Amino acid sequence: MRGSRALLVVLGLLGTGTAWAADVDLTELKASSPVPYYSAPSWSVVGSVTPNFTDNALFSRDNRRSDFFYEPDVSVRLDGNLTDDLSYRLYARAQYDAFSREKDGNAAVARMGARLTENWEGWRFSAIYEHRYDFDGIYRDLAFTSDDVMGSVARDFRVNNVTLSPLLLLTYRFSDLAEARRWRFDALLGIEVKLDPKWSIVSTPLFEAFWFTDGLNRGRQDQIYSADIGLKYSFASNVSLTTTVLYEARESNVMVRRYRDLRIGPRLDFAF
Repeated sequence: MRGSRALLVVLGLLGTGTAWAADVDLTELKASSPVPYYSAPSWSVVGSVTPNFTDNALFSRDNRRSDFFYEPDVSVRLDGNLTDDLSYRLYARAQYDAFSREKDGNAAVARMGARLTENWEGWRFSAIYEHRYDFDGIYRDLAFTSDDVMGSVARDFRVNNVTLSPLLLLTYRFSDLAEARRWRFDALLGIEVKLDPKWSIVSTPLFEAFWFTDGLNRGRQDQIYSADIGLKYSFASNVSLTTTVLYEARESNVMVRRYRDLRIGPRLDFAF
């Protein structure tokens, strides 16, 4: 009985797709600050803390439940350059969602990864490998393990006080759980409008498409549309607070996987 329930929870997690907003993190995929190739690598700790309200805690089509959840996300990184244009990053990252009432929504992930980024005439081309562990509950029971292989292209465009950061990302996931194996395509646009040195208006409209390849999810195709707007205050160059309203919609050829979700909350970002 416990195994059947765990599988249902796992399939429910796969149905959410973007329970982890930081799975597609614009800052994570940006290149490190350029350093001479002979410089020593640098360590850093980067993360965020997000208390959120959601009107669909279980990402359900028919059983909508409102709740508050808490999402810490912390990475330890080692950054360096192999040449003037080729940088690398090694990292370990942990994050979880802890719900106030809807405990079935609790989930956690731990991951280790490596990234190579080539800078070419302002464009950033990245190859990424990531090994991850997905848990039922907050690091309680291991649901499945995966290996993600990713390729991305990104660039920043600055016009006066506006920065536009488009990003395209393609991922294939290998997993010990057949239902988790899939292709994923992400297209997003980071927008930041500086109002003054401290305040900014930010937004990251996002489109995601999933093609599941194995198990009970074979043939399933999902699309996620997300739009948000936020107000960001920078306490310092490495600490900021952003309050965001986000609306997300998932379409799918599996009717039960369709849902709508509204999330509101502040996010504290830090880097040391």
